[in-house]
Amino acid sequence: MGRTMNTRLSQAVRGQIADRMRHLAAEVGIAVVTVPARNTSKHCPQCLVPLRHRKAPDRPTVAGWKWALCGSCGWQGDRDQGAWRRIAARGLTHQTKTVTDRTSGAMVIRTVIDKLEAGAVITPEPRTSRTDRSKTGPTRQQTARPAPRRRRAPSPVSPSGPAGQRPQGHAHTDRTRLPRAADRNQGVTTISTPHRPRWATLGAGFHLHAHTTPPRWADPIPDTTSDMGSLS
Repeated sequence: MGRTMNTRLSQAVRGQIADRMRHLAAEVGIAVVTVPARNTSKHCPQCLVPLRHRKAPDRPTVAGWKWALCGSCGWQGDRDQGAWRRIAARGLTHQTKTVTDRTSGAMVIRTVIDKLEAGAVITPEPRTSRTDRSKTGPTRQQTARPAPRRRRAPSPVSPSGPAGQRPQGHAHTDRTRLPRAADRNQGVTTISTPHRPRWATLGAGFHLHAHTTPPRWADPIPDTTSDMGSLS
């Protein structure tokens, strides 16, 4: 859309991001200070020497803008990574030059002072030599700690319902038997003649030891008058 329109749109997007950042930082009590970003991606964040920009770290001879190399201290990294380090260092060294905008209330550092800019560098952390970890003796025995006692999970609460009610489903019993053939040489699937119980032949009732009682009207009525004497 042209250089002018692209610049205008990029500035509008940056403004939206900055406003959102101030809003989120104010919720947690963090102050946001706007720092000038001029020449932050041009100089090395460690020694302020102009950087050489290349296309990629594995293509150090091809000119580009993504990867930055320092010929003085040997620092190299992403162009944007080096820029935010320079911005952070510049904001720390120019803290006393922070002003508050009357219109928006934002905290801004408007100008860059060369004297303070000379100290706006990030010093690398000193590399500490690793201690000698070579084995010079037997490993010390460590006392075995007792295993922590595990808390057992509580038993689940039984559902409320009528007492003594058997749960749903088929009850497994030990009386389950396979079907038996009626004859020794008969298969299980063969249809046999109706079974006749033994008590039906004997003429007894349901139980073998119980028999029917004859009705009382069938018994002869005994003569009780023969034993009585005459009243006269």
